[in-house]
Amino acid sequence: MAILNLPSGAAFGVAGIVFSPTTPKAAWVSPFTGQVQSISHLGDRLRATVRFRACSPAAGAQRESFFVGMASSGDWVRLPHWRTAPYGTLRGTPTVAASAAAGARTLSVQGVAGDTLLGGDVLGTAGQLLMTGSDGAVANGSGVLTVPLAMPLRQALSSGAAVTWSAPTGTFQLADEQLGHSIGRAGWHAPLEVTFIEAF
Repeated sequence: MAILNLPSGAAFGVAGIVFSPTTPKAAWVSPFTGQVQSISHLGDRLRATVRFRACSPAAGAQRESFFVGMASSGDWVRLPHWRTAPYGTLRGTPTVAASAAAGARTLSVQGVAGDTLLGGDVLGTAGQLLMTGSDGAVANGSGVLTVPLAMPLRQALSSGAAVTWSAPTGTFQLADEQLGHSIGRAGWHAPLEVTFIEAF
């Protein structure tokens, strides 16, 4: 099993991408108040549905070969989020300021004093795409941001780990290995929709 980069070129032109969370929970209803209670199983994952454009016979053959190979080998692929830079001011070479366990809802990031992250800004570290919670974060005088996370950490992080703000990627695997590649007149390949799920 290898971790691949999504190839570039006409075969892999992206028309759109949709990220959505999967958040496994157990839920029950109180027999006395009717209130619904739930508990997380700490199995949160991001799903990414990518729509690839129609392409020529040669490009389509390359695309078909790539995904058949992924399905057969179980390889993972790095996928970027469509937001390629924060709307906040965080730049430079930030790092994880303090170790954090899987399931943590906040992350300490070392930047410089005054750095900001706005709600929805996406960072990457250790193969995870981390979305900043709606309140955002502002670095203190020591340059540390306490970043609320919209989804919890899916795996633990060590202090000093690099944090990517420019074109961050996460690691994903195919959610469905039964991909159909539709080929039309003159061998042209129809648009293809592929769903991926985070993998660690």
